[in-house]
Amino acid sequence: MTETPAKGAITITHTRAEGTILTGSQKGDGVFDIVRRHNFWFSRNVDGLFLKHSRDKEAQTWRINAAAEALRAAGHEVTIETDENTRRSFAEAEADREERAAERAERFSDRADRAIASADAKRATADQLSKRFEMGQPILIGHHSEGRARRDAARIDANMRASFKDRDRAGHWSNRAQAAESYAQHRNDPYRTLRRLEKLRADLRAQQRHLAAETAAGRDGARHARLIEDITDEITHWEGIVEKAKAEGVKVWTPDDFTPGDFVRMRGSWYEVIRVNPKTLSIAWNLRLEPKPVMTREDATPPGYRLGTFTIDYTNVRARCPGEVMRAYLADGKVPGTKTAHEASEKLPASAVRAAEAAKPKTKKRSDPKIPKRVRVECAQDRTTATLTFLTGRSQPHKDFAPVTLTPPEGEKFSEVMWANTLRTAAVEYLAGRGFRLRESGWSGESIQGASRAIEEIPATEPETAEVEKRDERAPAAEAQPAPAAETCPMCHSGQWNPQARACGHCHHNPTAAPAPAPAAGEQDWQEDMAVVFIVSRNTRRARKRALWAMTRREAQAVCGDSRTSGRSYMLTWSDRPGEEGTDWEWVPDNGSLDAVLADLGITPRREWTAAPDAVATATA
Repeated sequence: MTETPAKGAITITHTRAEGTILTGSQKGDGVFDIVRRHNFWFSRNVDGLFLKHSRDKEAQTWRINAAAEALRAAGHEVTIETDENTRRSFAEAEADREERAAERAERFSDRADRAIASADAKRATADQLSKRFEMGQPILIGHHSEGRARRDAARIDANMRASFKDRDRAGHWSNRAQAAESYAQHRNDPYRTLRRLEKLRADLRAQQRHLAAETAAGRDGARHARLIEDITDEITHWEGIVEKAKAEGVKVWTPDDFTPGDFVRMRGSWYEVIRVNPKTLSIAWNLRLEPKPVMTREDATPPGYRLGTFTIDYTNVRARCPGEVMRAYLADGKVPGTKTAHEASEKLPASAVRAAEAAKPKTKKRSDPKIPKRVRVECAQDRTTATLTFLTGRSQPHKDFAPVTLTPPEGEKFSEVMWANTLRTAAVEYLAGRGFRLRESGWSGESIQGASRAIEEIPATEPETAEVEKRDERAPAAEAQPAPAAETCPMCHSGQWNPQARACGHCHHNPTAAPAPAPAAGEQDWQEDMAVVFIVSRNTRRARKRALWAMTRREAQAVCGDSRTSGRSYMLTWSDRPGEEGTDWEWVPDNGSLDAVLADLGITPRREWTAAPDAVATATA
């Protein structure tokens, strides 16, 4: 009968250099079963039991005290010894960790090799046994060879399965060996080290604040002082790693290396730099186009939306290309490689680009402070009124423009959001009456809390020259020639057509072909007849067409011709003879996604249809 070992004195010792170690225990005395739940374990390299993850750290007093109380409750005599001053440098600890990682890599590689050898041997055994069946010899039922054949088949199956398991085991140890081999490379990577230094410096500042607070309160700040010493030692070590990488030719990017308009390479793509910040770069970003070989400012500014940006850390930058070099490559339909961009960056550094920009004469763009730059619209809680306030460039109420109250049409209420058509239409109409219009930037905020948006003055039409006016005044009435009709938009025939730019400010039509002739005098009424706007989706099979709005033909042409009313899977179309409601088409809910287009075009659609008299007559005939 085995005697239970006597319960002796247990000593728990902690030093920064060795960690927390429990000594005085013997095998079978039950100490390990007590302290294992407090994170103690055993190792052939440690004389006694050790507390996991306690080396080079502060003593985990809550675990040590809990383990000591459990041992005392079991009848053991426990002594705790703590020494926080005996420590080793961070460089020594890191070298020891790298050495142990190399040992793990060698040990795991050996295990992977043994697993592969075992898998090959078992596969060879299975192949050798299967040779008796290679000619397709079946198992002869009732023959004296039946038993041996079945045993061999079972052995083949067992060896093959064991071979597969050994292969899986070999892959497991091979992956662990590869991870251990890359430990030093991962830890000493200069870009990861720079990010690690940022966190360590933040921790150092926090500990310095804690130490100052403890000292000011008259309390002992020894723990914070030790942590400051540890963090400072670690920072010194990693700064040496970064300096060594710089000496070996690794480029560490800083804000001085960039200027707005440059292109940076990150994760295999080029991005235009929008802003250069002290710790990050703001780059052009459009999630719908990601990934893209080159992302420019134009790519990140969809029609009707703001410029999209994304911030990246300097440690994520892998190359720089000057803006003019990248634009030249894009004009030729090419994308520069990293080596070419590096050569161009050396020839044209950011400092030279900044110097060239500084040498250019500066023309101050001063705007008239008497003109408001923004408006803020606030909807009342009852949604029966709204307040429109003109703002300065600093978003302050303009002193020369008093706030006005907007009211909805009779029988209607405003919505709480600016995307709704009623409130935005009222704001647009009022601004147009004051000579202003909304800019392309979107609304910020909600109307019930104060939605704001940039505005601009509506440019006045160019008057006729004084020479023409004088000539008309001098010419007799009988000989006066009528002034030529102004060219109108070929799509909506509005007066906002710009013949030089070939673009319409009303329906945004921008054709490339020759302009269509303006309608004759008798055809102007045709533009004001009613039509129905339908939405058509890809791969849909519907019995009736889906109608969104009823409006004039002119307005329908402008809406359907706007690039914002069509997507990859849908488009808008219109008809002035849609057929019979309920049989050929039906009204469908309007989700408000196109309210911004309607507001920009100044269109207020209806949700009821009355066919034109000529259409009714044609249908009756």
